[in-house]
Amino acid sequence: MSNEKDQQSFIKYCVYCGTKVSKGQVYCPKCGKLVVKVKPKSESNISVKDDYNKPPIKQQQKISRKCPGCGSIITSAVLEQCPICNAKLEKIVEPKTQSEVEDNRRKTGFVFTNKKLVPEQKFILNKATWNFREGLSVFGNSLMVYIIIRLLVTILVTFQLPLYEASESINITTILLSQLPDIIFGVYPIWYIYSKKHDMKKLGFSYSPKKFLITVVIGIIGGFLLILISNLSNSIIELMIQFGINVDDVFSYIALENQVIREAEFYWIILLVFLLNLSIFSTEIVFRGVLHNTLKAHFGNDLFGKFTAIVVVALIYSILYLLFSLPIGLYFFLINFILFLILGILYEINTNIYNPIIASIFYNIVLIILVFLS
Repeated sequence: MSNEKDQQSFIKYCVYCGTKVSKGQVYCPKCGKLVVKVKPKSESNISVKDDYNKPPIKQQQKISRKCPGCGSIITSAVLEQCPICNAKLEKIVEPKTQSEVEDNRRKTGFVFTNKKLVPEQKFILNKATWNFREGLSVFGNSLMVYIIIRLLVTILVTFQLPLYEASESINITTILLSQLPDIIFGVYPIWYIYSKKHDMKKLGFSYSPKKFLITVVIGIIGGFLLILISNLSNSIIELMIQFGINVDDVFSYIALENQVIREAEFYWIILLVFLLNLSIFSTEIVFRGVLHNTLKAHFGNDLFGKFTAIVVVALIYSILYLLFSLPIGLYFFLINFILFLILGILYEINTNIYNPIIASIFYNIVLIILVFLS
């Protein structure tokens, strides 16, 4: 009985003449046509429905952008700037979902630089930390602006003031104008952060009302350390003169500058203190906020990375001060190096740029007071 049912279940019908066709027969026994296997209706509907519900296969679109700076062809979908010349690339117009953006971030591409392949993730700009190439570029542009402004101030002073007497070439005007390059020094990094919509913490600015008092205490203690180190400058200068390094009468220059400040009107002194404080902000933004944080991000946030960043920044600052203030800057190379080491240590206590800023402001105010008391 069961065999008969099984046999009937295998019987099909020819689609051309309707003759019954048994299992195993390939051709219809009546018309000789090829038997067509017909799926049950339910199975056919299911298969069609499954095919309909399948998501369409997405073809990955190849992205190719030409760098406006160097002309390189950039095929990366995640880079916003050229990895070769750091020029800004045009934005990708096609809209993307958040998942597609995250997938692109996770995919690792490579950029061929200096005869080796470098992961493109290293060239992606972070809003909170400096990319090594990005940080050096911002520092270099800031230094270029500083050199241009300093050159313009030098030309202005040269053509406006008499040169035949040193006493006439040093006055309150030249002292105030000498602060202008330092003030403009930090404008470019701030503009860069705002234009890229990055976080100000990238420059080391961290304000918390609960920790503000701690920051002030650290800054004042650091200011006293700077004053103690500065008092050693006369001994160091005398020691250098004893060793034969006597390129200029530095003590006469300092005495003349102090005399000009003492004889200036009170409003000029207020303006001088204000400009000195602005130059402190500007200098710390470039050297601490940009260069220091860039080196620390490159070498690591461990003890070695922090130590390297502190020493390298202090050395670069001392060399630049030496080059821009020759021959007098030669006497202050070691003092500036030690002072900037202390400022770097103050910054690394809690990674807050307000620590060295407050210390430097306190240091400058005390020096101005000492000039009037001397």
